[in-house]
Amino acid sequence: MRDLLIDKNKQELKQHGNIQFPFRIGYEDIWQYYNGKFACHWHKEIEFTYVYQGRMKYHVNDKIYELKKGQCLFVNANTFHRGEHINEEECKYFAMTFNAHFLANEEELIYKKYILPIIYSKNLASFIFLPENKLEKKIIKQIKYIDKCYQKKSLFYEMEIKEHLLKLWQILWKIFESEIEIGMDKNYYKQLVKVKQIIEFIHIHYAEKITLKLIANNVHISISDCSHSFKKFMKESVFEYILYYRIQQSLYLLQSDDYSIMQIALKVGFNSSSYYSKLFKKYMKLTPREYKKLLNY
Repeated sequence: MRDLLIDKNKQELKQHGNIQFPFRIGYEDIWQYYNGKFACHWHKEIEFTYVYQGRMKYHVNDKIYELKKGQCLFVNANTFHRGEHINEEECKYFAMTFNAHFLANEEELIYKKYILPIIYSKNLASFIFLPENKLEKKIIKQIKYIDKCYQKKSLFYEMEIKEHLLKLWQILWKIFESEIEIGMDKNYYKQLVKVKQIIEFIHIHYAEKITLKLIANNVHISISDCSHSFKKFMKESVFEYILYYRIQQSLYLLQSDDYSIMQIALKVGFNSSSYYSKLFKKYMKLTPREYKKLLNY
């Protein structure tokens, strides 16, 4: 079992390649994560997720997808996304991530003319590619070929990957052409920034008493805007998020024998151990004591 490494702003800390080769493919199983879910996060890199076994639910900003075997999902740079199992089914997939600068330097015409319009389009936070569609099938074919190059790592594989990413981007442009809007919608972008600020505030103050009014005042928006924007992007209320985040933070404390259940409950912001235990069972499907036993098994 593992968790994503995420900072206080929900940005993923994992390296997606490096400066010399800003490209990575990660091979994953949804059940590698606690309860078959990985947390909401974002990163600077563009991502293509291809499912080769099973299916999963994928949240991207204000959209929800059911991603099935043979399908591929495009997640744009700087976009909130999270995934989870469907009915406890298995799901295996790979996530291909790369920095847009890998395609072209931002001073180049290619970057300004063909890459920026997609990255900053308000309509293109995400898109699902289906193998039944002729043009979309070409995207999937390129992604599978790039995966093959990445796994084999033959001579010149880095050049081959870049070559086929550029081919992929040409097809992407043809699919997205009618949806591309130069420049991101200002209101949409402002909402996204505010949601990140709300998350940052929660991550700093989760152990304290938090009210919607307190959050709204700290990020300088109205209470209704605070509630609406968060629900739109995160698909849950502010307080649902706070409760789940507190439970997640308690997992680290449960690994130690230094604290009682009551002490842990208080440390993460609950007033009673009974309410903490009730929520813990709701989210984790077992009690805190059962979880501790499982860790020591």
